[in-house]
Amino acid sequence: MKKTSINKISDLAAELLGKGTLVAPVKEDAGFNFREISNAGQVDLNFYNTLMSPKSAFFPQTEDFVRYDKNKSVLDAQCVDLNLKPVFLFGVRPCDAKSFQIMDIHFSGTGVVDPYWKKRREATTVFGYAFDINTPADGADFYSTLNIGAADPEGSDVFMMKRGDELLLKAVTPKGETLLASLTSLADASADEQKYFDDTVAAGRDFKTRFTCVDDKVIAKKLEDLFHKTEFWEKISDACLSCGACTFVCPTCYCFDICDETLFSKGVRRRVWDACMFTDFTLEASGHNPRTKVYQRLRQKICHKYSFHVRKYGVISCVGCGRCTRNCPVNIDIFSIVDEALKA
Repeated sequence: MKKTSINKISDLAAELLGKGTLVAPVKEDAGFNFREISNAGQVDLNFYNTLMSPKSAFFPQTEDFVRYDKNKSVLDAQCVDLNLKPVFLFGVRPCDAKSFQIMDIHFSGTGVVDPYWKKRREATTVFGYAFDINTPADGADFYSTLNIGAADPEGSDVFMMKRGDELLLKAVTPKGETLLASLTSLADASADEQKYFDDTVAAGRDFKTRFTCVDDKVIAKKLEDLFHKTEFWEKISDACLSCGACTFVCPTCYCFDICDETLFSKGVRRRVWDACMFTDFTLEASGHNPRTKVYQRLRQKICHKYSFHVRKYGVISCVGCGRCTRNCPVNIDIFSIVDEALKA
């Protein structure tokens, strides 16, 4: 295990920048977000959680696949190569690190591998970052309901936590161990610091956010039973604007569209984020739309995360990060919906 002083984070950042691309939390006008770092002094770990999830490190909001010229043969079209340097994703909270494992199911675990996701995952070293267990959780969070600890190293290659004015770093995977061994800006941690680290990981499992008893199979069946209870879904979706903010900030939403854009004869085929909450998400070429009503779209989102995903992959597709609630302009809360469904 290694350590560094909090006021020497820029030295660690500079060393990582020398090895590849560093993506870390940066303070902006509206809050913190993960950004590619150009100056080591930009890295700031004094945050609760970022506004947007870090999924864009592996699944960008827009991503070019193919470039072509309409005046040339389709055989002359060029695939876009990633040509990735090593990437260091620095300061990821435990709930977000867990989300990467859930997203791996869709992009590389179903038999059809997305090469763009796979290459980015392979090129990236994830530095997890524990929540401060001495500070109450944000009111929107409920990750402990989903068995995610406040200091849970799972899903990280290197896991970090603060202890006073120091930052402790411990390798979780062989990739993380190799990297830590190569970083000269770090010092060896003491046995006492190792014990503090282990004790904090254990205490993080008892740290409580909002909590309700959610058994994945129970909630999956409950939502199946409620699927045709239109009055239930109309009630919880009454205020929904179908703005899609909840899906864009969510670390486990992965809907996308493939579109072509051309300017004069030059064209590009790209993937862009989409959302099941959008009115025309299910609009068919015939003009038929099976989900014209708001309640149908919100029902799809909730059921996908807590029922369909459980039935198909055996895990709830939500990590309780609270972003959807914090960013909803009309205060719709997925935790309350699940809790109400369990009591219905």
